[in-house]
Amino acid sequence: MTLVVIPVFMREPPDFAVTLAAVESVHRTASDQPRVLLVDDCSPARALVLELAAERQRFGFELRRNKVNEGFSRSVNVGLRMALAEGEDAVLVNADVEILTPGWDRIMRDQDAAVVGALLLYPGEQLIQHAGTFFSLLTRIWDHRFRFAPATLPEALVPCRCPVTAAFQYIRHSTLEAVGVYDPEFRMAWEDVDYCLRVFDAGLDCLYAPEVRALHHESIFRGRADRHLDEWQSKGLARLTDKHRHTNFAQWVPELV
Repeated sequence: MTLVVIPVFMREPPDFAVTLAAVESVHRTASDQPRVLLVDDCSPARALVLELAAERQRFGFELRRNKVNEGFSRSVNVGLRMALAEGEDAVLVNADVEILTPGWDRIMRDQDAAVVGALLLYPGEQLIQHAGTFFSLLTRIWDHRFRFAPATLPEALVPCRCPVTAAFQYIRHSTLEAVGVYDPEFRMAWEDVDYCLRVFDAGLDCLYAPEVRALHHESIFRGRADRHLDEWQSKGLARLTDKHRHTNFAQWVPELV
């Protein structure tokens, strides 16, 4: 059994439709119907949360609500702890992601890796948003491989062992047993890189699997100005840098040819 965990934070009416589209895409494309858990992170648009609750049966999902705004890691940990306790694999899916690949769950499950990520595309022209993650020697931070490149780029169609985004991330139950859940001190941003680095530290692998594709409407949520969010992101980067200051990132630095 697989538990799909979708963190939700709604501020404006379009967020409601985007979230339901994510849920619908999970059910439409999965080969083995998973449990779907939505975790509302104390959305400011409370009326939308009530509307969402009313759709639980029709769209086939469970709903949990945080009493206060906790951030990404603490929200997804609600589901990850459930999966750990109940012997399930877990899949993290952002509320602004629409899965495209039929049978994605079996494809990810069949990969030889502890954590599996997907090829994420921007809507419209379908340029690459995420094809795995790399460490930049220029900026000294992590970024998405081949961002804004065409979806047909040959290099992006090759599997790669590297950190993968939590926007769409498959985590085996055995991985949760060995590594645990997300670090709750990461409130927003960099928590997925941290988790993948912990997976590698445990002697396990994270794999980017390009045969699984999804659309990522990233600008819907990330495009809104938010000082609170900016502060969490800055603190997350500082925590990532401090936690892994002795880690050699060389294997995730692109080769220059």
